[in-house]
Amino acid sequence: MAFTQNAAVQIASLAVVNGLVWPPRKRATSVAVMGDRILAAGSDADVRLLCNRHTRVIDARRGTILPAFNDAHVHFLMASRSLAELDLYGAETQIEVERRIAVYAAGHTGPWVVGRGWFYSAFPGGMPTVELLDRLVPDRPAYIESFDAHTGWANTPALLTAGVASSGVLKEAAMLSVTRHIPARARAEDLEALRAGMRVAAEHGIGSVQEAGEGQDQLELWKALHETDELTLRVRLAFDLVPGLDAEASKGRLDLYDEMVRAHKTNPGIATGILKAFADGVVESRTAAMLEPYEGTSELGSPLWGRDELAHAVHAADARGWQVQVHAIGDAAIRQALDAFASTTRERRHRIEHIEAPSPLDLPRFADLGVIASMQPQHAEPNRNLFEIWLPNLGSERAACGWPWRSILHSGAHVAFGTDWPVVPLDPAASLHVAVTRQTRAGEPAGGWLPDQRIKLSEALAAWTRGGAYAEHAEDQKGTLAEGMLADIAVLDRDLVTTPMSELAEMKVKATVVGGRVVYEG
Repeated sequence: MAFTQNAAVQIASLAVVNGLVWPPRKRATSVAVMGDRILAAGSDADVRLLCNRHTRVIDARRGTILPAFNDAHVHFLMASRSLAELDLYGAETQIEVERRIAVYAAGHTGPWVVGRGWFYSAFPGGMPTVELLDRLVPDRPAYIESFDAHTGWANTPALLTAGVASSGVLKEAAMLSVTRHIPARARAEDLEALRAGMRVAAEHGIGSVQEAGEGQDQLELWKALHETDELTLRVRLAFDLVPGLDAEASKGRLDLYDEMVRAHKTNPGIATGILKAFADGVVESRTAAMLEPYEGTSELGSPLWGRDELAHAVHAADARGWQVQVHAIGDAAIRQALDAFASTTRERRHRIEHIEAPSPLDLPRFADLGVIASMQPQHAEPNRNLFEIWLPNLGSERAACGWPWRSILHSGAHVAFGTDWPVVPLDPAASLHVAVTRQTRAGEPAGGWLPDQRIKLSEALAAWTRGGAYAEHAEDQKGTLAEGMLADIAVLDRDLVTTPMSELAEMKVKATVVGGRVVYEG
């Protein structure tokens, strides 16, 4: 932005100097902040003219100064709770899974062993067994979710407690039969979990998160943190849009949501206005809804809405002013969501989440219909789980259209990036790495998996900043470092212009600013 004379007569409360303002622009090495807003961006000399002895100055040490990351799809409360539970994410083998469970169970004496994060590829045949978990945790109920949160693994004591006859593997809605028996967390525990989650977000330069569901149950928690001045990020809460309701029940739910929004006067730190629906499950468990059967089977997956039911629900919400986001992974679910949005109001900016295995015929429809593609690059990391479970379930022909963010972006559609934490770590650096390389951190495979879907770093960063802001109708408030915008800033430890793409995942955040307040310094 231009350095204006008007800005020159004001005094900055905070200045970030000696860096590279992103996106790169001539002479822009510093940002001045007054209160919760950007005052100016310019050269060090320009910005220092706005400082006095009361101005707090952060030295970027030639690192990149960019808008704070905006995670467009996250399950923040669930992930924050999981920080204190058994973590199996990244365990590539059954031996490592067994080791982590045994260590955790020995060190935790609670009435249940609860955790998450296992990869399907860690187990022979792609699924764990009740006998294995019984051997590892024989003395009390145990329940461990898969990394994607669409499959649960229970031992016999857990199944007996729930009164469920099962092999120990529970998919989709069946998971509730066990999870409803896990001891509920106290309000104080949830508040402490959110505080821990906010610390993780701040350490990774994240200034905004968009909670993908169950927001109606979280409003009170976030309001409590706001009232005690503990919010260190901005949150947008999606309320649940569920199938199986008749017209009267659906109207009643929307009435309730409208009243909840009115009762909780939202502030810049807590936003609502969006509904979240699930159209299907996931490819790994063959619950994602497909147009043609999974490879070598007669299975088409598990569509969660009737043929016209989703469209009716979306149209009712759209007419009441709600934005809608739909989890859709399989090509049938993606098409159903696009069809549901076809005659809605473009100004709502309806969204589809994940978009793992779309039909190539549907890719142009995102731009044509004004539907936002909300995608999570880490899901496409070409690891064992992708090659041993995801790809064989689809077959090579359909897998060749996996996570096509470049095709969607270059068709003219809006793309917003996020993590889907806790499905993958809350780590924008890892996300950027996959987005621009389509490789693992180890650089595999050479040249990248489906390399034609790689995008430029500038495009990936835009999806993580401006794209996320656009997806929540907030692009006039955040997502760019321009005069008058909210002062949400991340300071990185390196110059992204000269950083090799193979090293993106290694970048660290040196400081995070939200609303002009420094919430993290490393």
